[in-house]
Amino acid sequence: MILPTIGMIAPWPILRRSKTGKGGDTLRRQTERIIDLKRLGMPVAEIIYTDRDFLITADSGHTVERAIRYPDIRYQSRFSDETLRSILLQMTRTLAELHRHNTAHGRPKMRDFAWRDGHVTILDLEERPWEVMPMADAQARDAFLWLHDLCSAPFSRRIAPQAAAILCQTMMPETRDSLRRFLRLLDVAAPPARLLLRLMPGNRELTAGIAAQDVLKRAVR
Repeated sequence: MILPTIGMIAPWPILRRSKTGKGGDTLRRQTERIIDLKRLGMPVAEIIYTDRDFLITADSGHTVERAIRYPDIRYQSRFSDETLRSILLQMTRTLAELHRHNTAHGRPKMRDFAWRDGHVTILDLEERPWEVMPMADAQARDAFLWLHDLCSAPFSRRIAPQAAAILCQTMMPETRDSLRRFLRLLDVAAPPARLLLRLMPGNRELTAGIAAQDVLKRAVR
């Protein structure tokens, strides 16, 4: 609620809304994106069939978001805590590798990666923020969104500093500068966010945003 409001009155490209949508050529564009990333050697799903209305891919395994978020599901799953932590860090390395190829995911969250037998597959490639902002801003946006999602659950919040360190290891200087600018902007949004958190204690989005900012500020200082 806070950042889009700032984005309407401030000239920061990183706050621009990413172009995405349903219908039209969305699936064709996503198909093109999968093909492009496959050419780069990135782990994407195998396309079985695609046209304007359908995109069918091979089964790429499980998403682990529910096991991360809910202790009862985690207990019932076949994944140990250590395995889940390892999977999340492997997903982080995959995101870092995307950035190393001078591209971005667009909206990386835990549900946007699949895992099977030690292999990560990138999912949900409909967003293209680099069409409305420089690539460095799109990558900085990726980093924040990924850390925000990790910080939205107590289990994954514990590995957020490791994930931030992985992303920063290969981060381009332009992306690091963009992320620093964004974090300074968050310093403006943080006080009202903390106030809202007092009014809505336990709110997942606010808790995650404040925690992600703290983790990333330590990682890029």
